[in-house]
Amino acid sequence: MGQPFDLSFNARRIVSDIRRVGPMSRADLARTLSITPSTVTRLAVQLIDDGLLCEHNDPNRKPQKGYPAKLLTINPRGLCTAGVYLDPDRIMTCISTLSGDILAQDEMAVPDRSFDAIMSAAGAKVKNLIEDANVDMNRMAGCGVSYPGRYSQDPNLVMRISQFKGWPKVNVRRDLSPYFGMPVQHMNDAKAACLAELYHGTARNLQNFCYIWLSYGIGGAAVVDQHPYLGRNNGAAEWGGLFPKSKPRPSGQDLLDSLGRAGLPLDRLSDFTDDHLTHPAVTQWRKRASEQMRWLCLVIARTFAPQGIVIGGTLHNSLIEGFIRDITDRDSLGEEFEQAAPKIIRASRDHLPQLGPAALPVHNVLSPARYLGQVSKGR
Repeated sequence: MGQPFDLSFNARRIVSDIRRVGPMSRADLARTLSITPSTVTRLAVQLIDDGLLCEHNDPNRKPQKGYPAKLLTINPRGLCTAGVYLDPDRIMTCISTLSGDILAQDEMAVPDRSFDAIMSAAGAKVKNLIEDANVDMNRMAGCGVSYPGRYSQDPNLVMRISQFKGWPKVNVRRDLSPYFGMPVQHMNDAKAACLAELYHGTARNLQNFCYIWLSYGIGGAAVVDQHPYLGRNNGAAEWGGLFPKSKPRPSGQDLLDSLGRAGLPLDRLSDFTDDHLTHPAVTQWRKRASEQMRWLCLVIARTFAPQGIVIGGTLHNSLIEGFIRDITDRDSLGEEFEQAAPKIIRASRDHLPQLGPAALPVHNVLSPARYLGQVSKGR
């Protein structure tokens, strides 16, 4: 078998279209991608041999001259990845297939918040999960890691959040791989969560959308033509920067601070339960935060004009759903906004935040936008 992870530009386009649309015939691919049938056939045979695609009979079509009556589909276990999501409360890990099916997963409490303790625990768990899932290492495209933090001037350096203030200055390209024994890619938690929605979730068929991630802070991502738009130094769509930390903001940490001032201190977002929802401090916080979220959606609609705005995160589910109701119950996002508002969509994969970083190696291997070679019609 040849190296299945070094795909040409058109091979990436073929796999990406099948992943997004579903099973497709060679004829449909040639027509949709505007490449010759012979090129589709040659690349399809290569992708089948490499184990990334499989082909089965199409019960709705009769054979036509030059086109077999068959459909090309993704072979889910043709490529597997590891995903690691960590926040100040927990470490969540998984082994995922190309189609987003989780073969093995685990969640553990953070042993302590030091960098070495967290990464050592995560690396050991990933190795155990690969064994549990019985995955051939030759089929592992790599490992994705995500944790909260804004990017600095150097996209390899992520600014430390207050809960990780004891961490050293981490270079994500250099300092993460030794813990996992394979190539590691990193995105912050918000942008990785957006990838999960793009590849496996509610935004799979949206060409253009923005994502709002609500956790201890506020993060986000933008997708243009099915490709994450990262901007300069990976700094695009960092919505939290629109709300100064010196003032109240619709973030999980601000919620915890509000509860603390009201005499109900909580150390972690995971300590927030249904019982806290009716507390007067929460009611007041949610009313103010809903207005801030509506304003943020107006800013996004005015600047990106996306098809949809996806909202998710580790904030309590009732709070996120409440924001969405408060935004969609109004006739307009704001005064003089006369266009139809983008669809406000609940994220469908934020309960599996490790699936976002697991999508990172898939994105690197399959996205036509990530192809670094020379593009030609026949490749």
